[in-house]
Amino acid sequence: MARHCAGADRTAVAVDRAAPVLTGFMTLDALLAGRPAIFGEALRYLALPVATLAFVLSGPLIKMIRQNMGTALAADFTLYARAAGLPGSTIAREALRAAFAPSLTLIGVLFGFMIGGAVLVETIFSLGGLGQYAVRSILAYDYPAIQAVVLVISGLSLQIYLLIDLAHAALDPRVAL
Repeated sequence: MARHCAGADRTAVAVDRAAPVLTGFMTLDALLAGRPAIFGEALRYLALPVATLAFVLSGPLIKMIRQNMGTALAADFTLYARAAGLPGSTIAREALRAAFAPSLTLIGVLFGFMIGGAVLVETIFSLGGLGQYAVRSILAYDYPAIQAVVLVISGLSLQIYLLIDLAHAALDPRVAL
């Protein structure tokens, strides 16, 4: 009696209906090809690695926003808004805007930790990515590849820092570019 596992059938179906490879990123390829079933499957496989990175990095950010929110709710502008009779949702929105602005800097710092954590997450979940490529390049003493990885990560970090500065200027009227 021949036995086969359900996973093999699912793999055969996935290969049969696979989206064309345009970028090498399955989620984006499925979206560009207009294949919502494959897109959903790709998101399902990304859920746990993304949750792992988000869970680890969300602690300091939530703690800082909570502390800043308490400070913003006790600030003079919030007390004045309550005395003026503004709705609670408006007060909360303005207090969150004031509380989130200082946290943007922490997001930039956490981005660097996320890059380091992504190497570990890629290893644990057997995902191919820039982190795995960097590790293989280091183990093979492939200096041009290592330099390329450092250049890509540095460029990405600079872009993230620029976006954070722009968002900080948009959230805080005291900051001008």
